[in-house]
This record gives sequence, C-alpha cells and structure tokens, in this order.
Amino acid sequence: MNKKITSLILVAALVVPGMGCWADDTNATGNNNNPVEHPVNAYTNHEVKADMTDSTEYAQKAADSKAAYKQAKADYEKSLKDNGADSQTTINAKKRMHDAHQEMRKYNKKTAKANQDLKADETKAQQ
Repeated sequence: MNKKITSLILVAALVVPGMGCWADDTNATGNNNNPVEHPVNAYTNHEVKADMTDSTEYAQKAADSKAAYKQAKADYEKSLKDNGADSQTTINAKKRMHDAHQEMRKYNKKTAKANQDLKADETKAQQ
C-alpha cells in the first residue's frame, strides 16, 4: 500500500511540470493569436474584440435613447393634457418625442447589426 502511494506521488510530481511543455499559445477562442505565426487568427480575434466593443457601446446608447424617448413621450402627454394639441409647447414636445424615437430606432438597428457581426466573427474564430 505504501509503495502504491509513493509511486502515485512520484508520477504526479513528474507529470505536472511536464504538462507545461505541451501548452501552446492559444487564447480564449481556441486558436493561436501570434500575429507573426498566424495572422488570420490574430485578425479574426481583433474583429471579435472590436465587435464586442461596438455591441456594448451601441447597446448602452440604445438604452439611453430609450430612456430619453420615454421621458419625451411623458413630456408630450403632459403638455397635450395641460396645453392642448394646438399649443406650440405641445408641437415642440411632439417633435422632441419623434426625434428621440428615431434615435432609439437607429441605435437598436446598430446594436442588432453589431450583434450579428459579432456572432459571425465568433463563428469564424472558432473554426
């Protein structure tokens, strides 16, 4: 029994340092990111990072514009109730609401496009 434990500890002590020799320079996507040895992988990984940044940025802008739209809509409804439909204040509030809605739609489209590009580039990076 003592001989088995000793041999197990000896094998473990010899195998663990040897495992480091088998490691290669892979990254999270599972491919080598060294631009000299594998320029296509490095470029693909760069695209993935850029798409992640774009997606995050556009999603934040979409959330901000949605909040602005909700506020503009509330302001318009309040102005409509207080001043009537023909008031210049209500007309301006309606224009602000329309502009905020357009901006929200623009960033929603950009977010969807960035997410689609990210998915395509991640798939390409995994190959």
